[in-house]
Amino acid sequence: MKHISVKGLVIKEINVGESDKIIKIFTKDIGKISASAKGARKQKSHLIAGTQIFSYCDFLIYQGKNYNIIQQLEVINIFHGIREDIIKLTYASYFLELLDGVTEENQPNKELLLLTLKTLYALEKTSINPKLIARIYELRLMSLIGYMPEVIQCVSCRNKENIYRFSSKLGGVICNNCVKQDEYPHKMSKTTWYTIQYILFSDLNNLFKFTINDSTLEELEKITKNYMSYHIERKFNTLDFLKEIEDFYG
Repeated sequence: MKHISVKGLVIKEINVGESDKIIKIFTKDIGKISASAKGARKQKSHLIAGTQIFSYCDFLIYQGKNYNIIQQLEVINIFHGIREDIIKLTYASYFLELLDGVTEENQPNKELLLLTLKTLYALEKTSINPKLIARIYELRLMSLIGYMPEVIQCVSCRNKENIYRFSSKLGGVICNNCVKQDEYPHKMSKTTWYTIQYILFSDLNNLFKFTINDSTLEELEKITKNYMSYHIERKFNTLDFLKEIEDFYG
């Protein structure tokens, strides 16, 4: 039994009893963990702010054999601006549901935590289209969990010319000569191809410093969503609500 100090992002909260919570935290050093927050729902609790979803904190946690208990915390960022906008809130909730769904407990991934924090910051502080932010997060996340698509050359023959299709089945871009190897490849303009390369290989600090036109974003969305659904066999409930919200707000 010991105390550990970790920085982490609250990605899920579950109410327990009259005043307690169990929260999931994606930490910098030990990956995803669950911890009990005793009395965190009481109005005067010193844990109330830092145990809410989207809170990024420095946690002091008592680590038992079969359980963790939050002893203290210091709030670093609560992404307040996200909570005030229903569309941003829904996108952010989807990002955390996705993160939770593709990771196992106690599997460190510092880059994935940093990506998520940068994504939430871009969603809160910039005017970038949330749809583009979502596609960036999805593609970069896929690469960080072991599903990096081949985007430099044809995944089948290694040709670097006449590449205008993306195959989720084969795991990357394909040239015109190999297009018959996938019955349902996605059409892809050269701009979309370059955009995908930028998302996957650019420095994290520059990841959210570009924009694209609507047609490129539409292509990118079709490719990314199909690629994810092919390789991650999981339904994310937030996506259904997100569609309802976007339809309502036009």
